[in-house]
Amino acid sequence: MHKLGIIVPYRNRFEQLATFKEKIVEYLKNQKIDFEIIIVEQDDSKLFNRGMLLNIGFKHAKELGCDYVVFHDVDMLPIDVDYSYSDIPLHLATDFITLSSKQKRTLFDEYFGGVTLFPVDVFEQIDGYSNKYWGWGYEDDDLLLRCKEKFVKLDELQIEHLNPTKKALKFNGINSYVKSANIIDFTSSFTIFISFYPNPPELNHLKDSDEYTVFSVPGYDLAISYTSFRRYNFCAFDNRNNALYVNSNIKTNYKTNMVITFDAADNRFKVYQDGEYIGETKPCTRLYPYRNKPNFFIGVGSPDREIIPNYFKGLVDSFAYYDTLLSDSQIEDISKTTKSLKKLKSGIFLKTYYDADYVENYNLKDLSGNSNNGEIIGCSVVTPELEEYTKIKIPYRKKSVFQLLPHEENGFVGDKWKDQCTRWNQLRFQNEVRNHISLLNNDGLSTLEYYTYGINKYDNNITQINVAI
Repeated sequence: MHKLGIIVPYRNRFEQLATFKEKIVEYLKNQKIDFEIIIVEQDDSKLFNRGMLLNIGFKHAKELGCDYVVFHDVDMLPIDVDYSYSDIPLHLATDFITLSSKQKRTLFDEYFGGVTLFPVDVFEQIDGYSNKYWGWGYEDDDLLLRCKEKFVKLDELQIEHLNPTKKALKFNGINSYVKSANIIDFTSSFTIFISFYPNPPELNHLKDSDEYTVFSVPGYDLAISYTSFRRYNFCAFDNRNNALYVNSNIKTNYKTNMVITFDAADNRFKVYQDGEYIGETKPCTRLYPYRNKPNFFIGVGSPDREIIPNYFKGLVDSFAYYDTLLSDSQIEDISKTTKSLKKLKSGIFLKTYYDADYVENYNLKDLSGNSNNGEIIGCSVVTPELEEYTKIKIPYRKKSVFQLLPHEENGFVGDKWKDQCTRWNQLRFQNEVRNHISLLNNDGLSTLEYYTYGINKYDNNITQINVAI
């Protein structure tokens, strides 16, 4: 007979907690599961530390005889969830019902938060959560890394690289780029295509975020980038310097194609990735005067800026500028083809076209016939050693449905982190922990330190623990 411990990290959400307790007790009793609910409340003396609270709750769950646990956010009410025992970790927070169309939950391939199930022995095997992520974010990323490093059984996802064997320009992220004459006509509709593979360097601790710009018309940059938010991003500005942006979902970097279309009728951009529409900007009255810029760049935001030039590190194999608004079917064709873009029907609209197979005198030859060659600075021509797929480890998932209670977004809001502490957590995880795996040692259940100043046992198998950490 198995016994479940539901562990809830908590601070300052009284109404949500009251609703959660009522719902979860009723739900588990209907499932006839033997359970204990452990609510771990942190005092207000320090930033919230979700990982540490979950470690504390785990220790109490074990003392209460639980042989598996579910780490459960308080704002997720079960609608259709199987809380039964599993001998491997499972991610349960897969599908959501919201009370507002504005309320969203960010989901991505390696997401391991919200509601997560662990057998007790496996959680002890990885030494629990890290205790060193304060505020919001990255304790879940760290948890998944611990599972990988301790060879815990995980699922695998294959992400396809589009055209991985084509020759490409290699950009070093320091001083390499391509410079071209800016012949883009911003008074008419147009389409931009670029095929690239980001390989981002370490994050810059002097910045609040990192943008690795693969294409730009500089100034208030009109740019296609891969960012430290693990999103593919398009950004431009109107004539009042208001940002117009579209972000992809969180994605592992891989070889991809992006297409940007501009409709001059309402000054609106649409963004496509691998032939699929991902979003569009709001229309605006007028754009920033990009037509006055003499050059566009591949591989940098602007090489003339000493501060935030936004150099790109990775590979680019082709680029194209069309002087028309391509249709959805044409965009899918140019995104998926292995042929020269000139050979497609849309090729008649090409005004600049580069392919890394065609480099002459250290210039990208303009295959459109318009002689707008791209000057190569500091790049090398390589044949990428990319497999057909990138393989990543992800949690096993059990399809579940939760109702989300209203709450403020904590992480990525608009185009930035909501709180500075998330950036600090990101720097720790990306630059330190991932590069020095030994930091996972001596940080977790084995080093947990806290002060308990109250334990209250309620009916219905609920324990609330008040702690200072």
